[in-house]
Amino acid sequence: MTTPATDPAAEAVADLSALLGQLAGDQAPPAPEPPVDEQAAAEPAYRNVEAFVRDYLVHVVERRLASGPDSGLNWCPRWWAHPEAISRLYALWRAWETLRVSDPQTGMSLWWRDHLDPHLSALTAEYGPFTRCNPTKHTEPRPLPVELAPPEVLAQLPDT
Repeated sequence: MTTPATDPAAEAVADLSALLGQLAGDQAPPAPEPPVDEQAAAEPAYRNVEAFVRDYLVHVVERRLASGPDSGLNWCPRWWAHPEAISRLYALWRAWETLRVSDPQTGMSLWWRDHLDPHLSALTAEYGPFTRCNPTKHTEPRPLPVELAPPEVLAQLPDT
């Protein structure tokens, strides 16, 4: 079954009528919601985070890489071996896929500003997960040290 095509002229007239009504002080009709089927049916551009990093991210991010005493971006070719990197890059991929569909006009600008810039800064920072790596060398991640919390401390928490 096919859905009837919308008439662009009718939509333009309806938009103009709504605008004129607002200018005349009429109550504006609620904005139509985008069809849920369209967003739900949108296939991801990249099938997983690995494809996103390999086929998109490494091609659009241009930074000088650290090598020896030269300053530059700390990057690890085995990014997938760092738990923090996996989590952050997965979040970047999902945000990119969502914004490209939900906000095709400004979504990519928002993605760069609100998602990529802070995550890339954290990943490649002096104390970030790639700090002991460089483009030709991977160093295994070291988890933060942790000690078990005493039961009397846990008992004070509201979710216990």
